[in-house]
Amino acid sequence: MWVFAFSCAFIAGVGFAATRDPAWAATLCPVLCFGLLVTRWSRATLLILVAGSLLAAVLGVQAYERSLPAADDVIVSAYNESGPVALEAIICEEPESGGRYTSLLLDNVRVTDAGRRVGVDGRVLLTTSDPRQFHYGDAVLFRGILETPRAFDGFDYPRYLALSGVYSTAFQGSLEFRTSDEPKPLRVRLAAANSALDSALARVLPEPEGSVARSLLLGRRGSLPDEVRDAFARTGTAHLLAISGLHLGIIVAAILGILLILLGRRYYLYVWIGLAALWVYALLTGMNPPVVRAAMMASTFLLAELAGRQKHAPTALAFAAAVMVSVDPRVLWTVSFQMSVLAMGGIVLLFHPLRALLESMLRGILTHAPLALPVSNLMLDVTTASLAATAAIWPISAGTFSQFSVVGVVVSLLTLPFLPFALASAAMTAVTALFSTSVAAPLAWTTWLLTTYIVKVIESFAGLPWASVTMCAPEKWGVVAYYVTLSAVPLAWHAWQGRDDGTQPRGNSSREYGRSSTLHYALPPLLLTTTIVWAMVLSAPDARLHVSILDVGQGDCIVVQSPSGRTVLIDGGPDGRRTCALVDGLRPFWDRTIDVVVATHPHADHLGGLLSVIQRYGIGMVVEPAIQCEGALYEEWRARVTDADCDVVSATRGQEMDLGDGTLLQILNPAEMPLSGTNDDMDNNGVVIRLTYGDVSFLFAADIRAEAERALTGHAASVLRSNVLKVPHHGSESSSSERFIAAVAPGIAVVSAGEDNPYGHPHPVVLERYAATATELLVTCATGTIEFVTDGATLWIHTENAARQTPP
Repeated sequence: MWVFAFSCAFIAGVGFAATRDPAWAATLCPVLCFGLLVTRWSRATLLILVAGSLLAAVLGVQAYERSLPAADDVIVSAYNESGPVALEAIICEEPESGGRYTSLLLDNVRVTDAGRRVGVDGRVLLTTSDPRQFHYGDAVLFRGILETPRAFDGFDYPRYLALSGVYSTAFQGSLEFRTSDEPKPLRVRLAAANSALDSALARVLPEPEGSVARSLLLGRRGSLPDEVRDAFARTGTAHLLAISGLHLGIIVAAILGILLILLGRRYYLYVWIGLAALWVYALLTGMNPPVVRAAMMASTFLLAELAGRQKHAPTALAFAAAVMVSVDPRVLWTVSFQMSVLAMGGIVLLFHPLRALLESMLRGILTHAPLALPVSNLMLDVTTASLAATAAIWPISAGTFSQFSVVGVVVSLLTLPFLPFALASAAMTAVTALFSTSVAAPLAWTTWLLTTYIVKVIESFAGLPWASVTMCAPEKWGVVAYYVTLSAVPLAWHAWQGRDDGTQPRGNSSREYGRSSTLHYALPPLLLTTTIVWAMVLSAPDARLHVSILDVGQGDCIVVQSPSGRTVLIDGGPDGRRTCALVDGLRPFWDRTIDVVVATHPHADHLGGLLSVIQRYGIGMVVEPAIQCEGALYEEWRARVTDADCDVVSATRGQEMDLGDGTLLQILNPAEMPLSGTNDDMDNNGVVIRLTYGDVSFLFAADIRAEAERALTGHAASVLRSNVLKVPHHGSESSSSERFIAAVAPGIAVVSAGEDNPYGHPHPVVLERYAATATELLVTCATGTIEFVTDGATLWIHTENAARQTPP
């Protein structure tokens, strides 16, 4: 008890020193009262408890003050808004990619000032569109402008960043890699292994299931689609996307449940193996500080179990938290630390009361059931641990994500019991995929099914109009009252258990009606296999041609799926995260290959998304124009094409490709002698493709301008006529000349353009030209993704709002 009280007092001292809020000092009162209740009261006890707690609080105040920069230290913020600066730094966290932009956290900053390098305190948060791959531990040279973080929408962003030691932000600028002869520390090597596992999962799992699995297992949230992230927030499960004590608490409960079934309690092997598995998982995630803190919290629980003194687990948790805060006082305000402490505390204090309640409810259900249903003690343990941890972190989660989920409890009951199995499957999939994607495929299908279930449940409940209520952060005294009430639950349960009047069940009585059988263990694998087989059957090709013009914002991306199942991807839009999610939504979950990738020309709104595509899929062939281009984006593209080891074909007019079943792809541009001296040679030499199947034809005109249109109508006018035209250059005024439109004579024209784009696409003049020819015009920013389906005679059109058919 002494250790518990002194640890709490130390943490309260740190909190009071940082905020000067008396609420932190007030927390000492209930701690002292609790100490007097559980110890034998005497004057000496009271004196030691009060004096020791006050001393610990004073030490907490001093620890926080020592963590602050000294008065004579140079802070990086001194260079904010001072014009261009040059600084060398180390990337101190794994970069987070949000699609077109990547966030880099820079530490060990040295600024070049007056010709000499000056070491400064503080970190820099850099947002860059540089397409190259950056990793934790990379040394870089940055040139650009540093800015002071600013608050927005009532959110104190500067204070939020300051808790992580960030005092400056930067946008864009230039970056150069710096080499270092020093040996890489262990965490850099672990981060590289974590990146390799992340890439392995991305190669074998479709979206959004792949992003969810990578977030749950490795803490990689950057690739999550926005709609999936919002669904987790609306259902109160957003905390699942950050590895914390909740994750590891559920994992520990699952491991202990399995090991107790297999090994029993002999020699405490289940504890030792559980500790080993816990830290192997921490290594798997790269030993990031939040994961290490959560692992330490979970380890205190297991060590208390090893000592046979589980009642001292709260003391061990409090002491571990105090040690972490003493090392870095700022950690007290990080959400991951708070969730780790509270989640493990919830499991320690609430597990047994909640399990008894659930067991009693389950017994009542099974008593009235027509059959003796088997009950899994493992599932019961995992469900209990999940609910206990969720209840403990609820105020922090609600305050962090500014939402109270009405359906949170129901969603947790339906999803959290499956979380450890999804994590185990994802881990096995990732490790296996490092060596062979083919061998990893069956494991990937299992991971896909489990994560699909979790995502579908969450999205279904998130779609309810009353699923969540927007709220402000809970008042501090309301939070105190909540945790005081929650703390009373185990005390009341222990008091109730002491009333042994012969009516309450003792021990683990669920085994009386939960006897396992061979069928009990064989049923889940059989059900899993059957579900996967049916999913594969239902996603097989339907012997029709599918052409999808994807809504990727301001850019182009087209997916062609032939009747025989061959796939052609034309361009990738500007954002690889969005492109991969949309492409995977059209592909069977088990097929991770694309037969042909066409890069019409190396502009960012066409090529940017292909950087992610070529890493995630097995590519059979790349078709691109023979254009000499400079720039970081094109250099990165060439490097990734080389790494992919696929065939590369230079597009030239007259080339044809048979996709099977009468589906023919023809290249109409560029010519053998590329156009030069035009307004934009890159656009005008883009790859123009005509696709035919039966009586239906499509023309994909890339970003060609009037010069290339004139060349096409002069040399290939006889083959331009098509039923559907992907309008050139997003409907720009520089394209879609009247002569070109007349030569194509499309029944339907589609403009791929982003909403409120800065270029004004499609241009009003172009809209008038198509209207004059009675051509139906569709724009992706208004209709969303547009899918054309044809059997060679009839053409069906599907948009996000409607579906219809039209004669070819």
